[in-house]
Amino acid sequence: MLTSKRDQGKQNLENVSHGTAMLKKRRKMTPEQARYAGKHGKADLHMHSTYSDGCGTIEEILEHVQNNTDLDVIALTDHDVIEGALRARDLWARGSYRFDFVVGEEVTTTQGHLLALFIEKRIPNGFSMERSIDMIHEQGGLAVVAHPLHRFFRHSCQRSVMDQIHASKDVWLDGVETWNASFCGIYANYIAMGTNREVYGLPELGNSDAHTLSAIGSGVTWFEGQTAAEIRAAIEQNASAPGGKMWDMQAYYHWVRYLMNKEHREARRPAIA
Repeated sequence: MLTSKRDQGKQNLENVSHGTAMLKKRRKMTPEQARYAGKHGKADLHMHSTYSDGCGTIEEILEHVQNNTDLDVIALTDHDVIEGALRARDLWARGSYRFDFVVGEEVTTTQGHLLALFIEKRIPNGFSMERSIDMIHEQGGLAVVAHPLHRFFRHSCQRSVMDQIHASKDVWLDGVETWNASFCGIYANYIAMGTNREVYGLPELGNSDAHTLSAIGSGVTWFEGQTAAEIRAAIEQNASAPGGKMWDMQAYYHWVRYLMNKEHREARRPAIA
């Protein structure tokens, strides 16, 4: 598909104007800038349901996005499982939702978390970042590194790994999440934006990493269009841009309360003889 990943990296840096060149080194795109740039579409391609560690059921997430957000595209990316995303797509296809849907997964690699988008089969966890990227590409999916360059978060991909991938001729990232609205993005978002714009030139995404309904849409990816095909094209053409805000305290409160109640229920569950 790509003849030279080194050349592609150079092209990414040259073509960054499609997505983020109008932005300062460590700034996300504002709604006003998005309108000026013709990026009227809003996507949130990183969120979690009760199939992993999120609070919302599949049905609740679909209804919340429909009735309480202005998102055009979403992806469900539960940790190391795809069943919830496939079920959500089935429900979405049978409904009359105004937004488009992408099947995804947040893959736990040995070197950090990786978003697998536009896939049909589960990507197994526990492999290296490079092997996981290859498995995503074998399905025709997009590989986007999630919440990178956080020095103290063990599931954050570090600079040495990203440098290695950037230098490789055989493996490549399709994008980087430079705005993560959760605690994973605190301070690290600005490092990711600055480093990417100086060094890697990868297409940039903004996502909520929502684990509660209220957090959905807090992080967004701006793009031209309204559909899943158009957000994919924007990423592939380096024409997407990160935006949004951070989780509010209500999102943290609901998530922590949910996790504590879940732990309490599991502790009271009778042991199987």
